[in-house]
Amino acid sequence: MKSLYILLLAGISLLTSCDPIDADKRLVEVPSATIQRNVLIEDFTGQRCIFCPEAAQTIAKLQATYGADKLIAVAIHAGQLAIKTSPSVVGLRTDAGDAYYKHWAIPNVPKAIINRRGGALSKDAWAGQIYDEFNKPTNVKMGLKCQYDAASRHVEIETDLRTLTTAVKGQLQLWLVEDDVVAPQFFPKNKLETKHTHQHVFRAAVNGEWGTELTLSPKRAHKEETTYTLPDGILPDKAWIVAFFYNDNGVQQVVRKKISNSQTNDKK
Repeated sequence: MKSLYILLLAGISLLTSCDPIDADKRLVEVPSATIQRNVLIEDFTGQRCIFCPEAAQTIAKLQATYGADKLIAVAIHAGQLAIKTSPSVVGLRTDAGDAYYKHWAIPNVPKAIINRRGGALSKDAWAGQIYDEFNKPTNVKMGLKCQYDAASRHVEIETDLRTLTTAVKGQLQLWLVEDDVVAPQFFPKNKLETKHTHQHVFRAAVNGEWGTELTLSPKRAHKEETTYTLPDGILPDKAWIVAFFYNDNGVQQVVRKKISNSQTNDKK
């Protein structure tokens, strides 16, 4: 335990990269949005970031307002305050997460990118941006199925996409996300909780870091089939596939599906 604490505490000197949350900035209620689409929030975070647990609570409150299947959150552990797994520490940092962190030029954590529009935002800007995104129309519909085989640990992923009007070019991204991951986390005053429960943790990019290039046509639906082997250590009853279609105009639609449940998501 002593070595674990020393390893994690070594990152405290980096806390100038950790974005503080002012005490007078709390979640502000806004009128109900007219839901036009689902919204993706990419939450950049780190286990050595003492302000990140409060940011996670903010996301949980926003999901309680809109629904976790409407406001789809993915916690991406990346950057200086994130930790990679070692023999003595359960770390949640990934190479793909670091690639996203660098690509979006995340200045510090906690920060979030909402529907890949508006850049990296601090916590106090999340509610307003999410509200605006829910009210934007989209002409992309997406359905998602997952079929899991426990013996082989294979996940058969089927994504159905269509556009309602003109053709749309973009990328289909598939991510593996896991809930209820027990791992260390620092809190204010350098308090270390060695068995903190982390939610919607980004684990892997199923079809590459930037997804699969597609052109959607209004004339027919596009079906994409992917077979994925669930990595060792990932619990199938806690794992999700998050699928989203994005382009230079941001995320056009996003859905999620628990991999151990073969029922079909309603098309959005």
